Amino acid sequence: MSDRNSAAQISEPSSLRPVAILVFTAKVMVASFLVAQASLLPASPVSQVYGLSR
Repeated sequence: MSDRNSAAQISEPSSLRPVAILVFTAKVMVASFLVAQASLLPASPVSQVYGLSR
């Protein structure tokens, strides 16, 4: 029984790596989408106050 538990613990980090890569990729895609949406919006008074107008 202990062999099975130790094998599960050893294989656990390697199974988390693809999940971490997927989460990171999703975050990058969402961030780029939000930047693209913000660049399409007209300049708002708030963005002009903070000097973010293009």
